[in-house]
Amino acid sequence: MIEVTISAADALGRLRALPSTVAARLADTVARLAQTLYDHVEENLSGVVLQRRSGRLAASIVQQVDGLTASVGFDPAAVPYGAAQEFGADIRAHLIAAKNARALSFVVAGKRVFAKRVMFPGAHLPERSFLRSALADLAPEIGAAIAASVAETVE
Repeated sequence: MIEVTISAADALGRLRALPSTVAARLADTVARLAQTLYDHVEENLSGVVLQRRSGRLAASIVQQVDGLTASVGFDPAAVPYGAAQEFGADIRAHLIAAKNARALSFVVAGKRVFAKRVMFPGAHLPERSFLRSALADLAPEIGAAIAASVAETVE
């Protein structure tokens, strides 16, 4: 699973040792922030970063919250092209052949063309980060919300 994680990894042990009122308040804040991150990723997949075509990538986005940690990500087994969109990819030249039909059908220079197989020349897919960019966009808000949650509970 490829995911963006909101976690206080280095301080997680200390955070779990906090009084239960602080931990509970912080867990509520983490859950709210996970939903905010999830919503921002959905927004990125609705035209901000990527144009929605089939909706499979957007439908594969999941969030998990476990106390003081949360993650938003997708399963690359369900959507294998998600990582190529997030990180970019070099696609090597390869043969494309009809599998479930007698021929491939596509449009070239305004005319419909049919072929049993074609040679894809290869391409570079640029990075279109929808997960990491969402986290980067929200990083100041996430830090401020966690700090405010702890400060309000401690006071």
